[in-house]
Amino acid sequence: MTASTAPAASTTAAQPPPLAPGASLLLGHARELQRDTITALAGLSADAPDGVAGFRIGPGRAVVVSTAATVREVLIERAADYGRGKRQTRALEPLMGQGLLVSEGETHARQRRIVLPHLSPRQVPKHADTIVAEAERFVSRWAEPAEVDLVAEMNSLTMDIVTQLLFSASSRDNRALARAITEAFEWEMHAITSVVGLPLWVPTPRNRRARRNIALIRRWIAEFITERRASPDREETVDLLTDLMNTRYEDGSGMPDALLLDEALTAWGASQETSADAQAWTLYLLATHDTVRERVLDEVDSVLGRRTVTFEDLTLLPYCMQVFKEAMRLYPPASMIPRQAVRDTTVGNYTIKAGTMVFINAYSLHRRAEVFEDPERFDPDRFARAREKALPKSAYLPFGTGGNVCPGSHLAMMEGHLLTAVMAQRLRVDLLPGQEIRPQLLVNLRPSPGVRARVVLRD
Repeated sequence: MTASTAPAASTTAAQPPPLAPGASLLLGHARELQRDTITALAGLSADAPDGVAGFRIGPGRAVVVSTAATVREVLIERAADYGRGKRQTRALEPLMGQGLLVSEGETHARQRRIVLPHLSPRQVPKHADTIVAEAERFVSRWAEPAEVDLVAEMNSLTMDIVTQLLFSASSRDNRALARAITEAFEWEMHAITSVVGLPLWVPTPRNRRARRNIALIRRWIAEFITERRASPDREETVDLLTDLMNTRYEDGSGMPDALLLDEALTAWGASQETSADAQAWTLYLLATHDTVRERVLDEVDSVLGRRTVTFEDLTLLPYCMQVFKEAMRLYPPASMIPRQAVRDTTVGNYTIKAGTMVFINAYSLHRRAEVFEDPERFDPDRFARAREKALPKSAYLPFGTGGNVCPGSHLAMMEGHLLTAVMAQRLRVDLLPGQEIRPQLLVNLRPSPGVRARVVLRD
């Protein structure tokens, strides 16, 4: 059943989900959400065996859903009953404009039609060599042992990769930009979960800092577009910016520069952060599970030896992909997907009133014991081919599902597969002792306060 064919929701007999205990009179559950969003949502879901829990953000009611059936209802079967909502738009639009993470309706559909062909499974292999070359260059710095923060290092690496893929340019040593991105994402999460939700133009210290960061990022991306427009050999450049510049709408017109900026920034910002966090979690899990690490090393050493991995090798490295998928099960990049009901509807056995915020909790969805046995255990064999095929629909969605699934998911999966292979082949990674690492939800799920490790090239 699709959103266009789903029957009208019946709201005559059902009641709204009961509110979780512990809400303050004025703030509701907002304080817990802002203190530790992922733990708060996981706690709400744990207390709701049917996968639907009610809570409050200030005076407004909200709902969190965390089973395959309820997630499918919201994102696929009754997708027409939901929009991105004012909170998400208010949080994302200052940075990403009317890019795919913000736009809705016909604007969103039109943009997806023009962007998706360039990120299809047939197109992404041409980017494999760039990803591998950047990764090889990056790890070559560690001929001697070094103590590093894997989160910061993976942010630097993926920023280099995505800047090359999109703009054929370098972002190396741009620490101010990296800091601006992190702080911009922190502001976005605060805007989604705050009670008051002051507009960005209100001159609070937080908002002033956010405006500076957003201006820096958008100016940096805009310069690439301006330079490319002026370049005499722009048609020969192979990257996603050229693809977007050359593509045409149904009426033959090209994408205007304002929207080109929004889409380029959306692709750059979303893919960089997502890939960095996913790879940091993958390295962390391999460093803490020796048996799994040895299987990965056996695979890459037997298939690759010392030669450079290529796209064609990936079918020979299935366990590397299983490891990456299992890392994203435990720590899904899109751990929280917000939606807002645009009309009265239902989910499960409950009514959802128009205006209600509904949060898809992928973190808890991926830990449903009825789907994933011993769900807290790191077990890449869950994604062996036969077992993966047996998973219920919408039980695993690291990049969302339905009409708003991440358009760059194929590229992200290939990148994760390649990076897992390169890191295992080239690096020895050992965690430093005395760390307590927890997931922190910004826009994506990040290891906090970082992952301190000793790294060195393998012999």
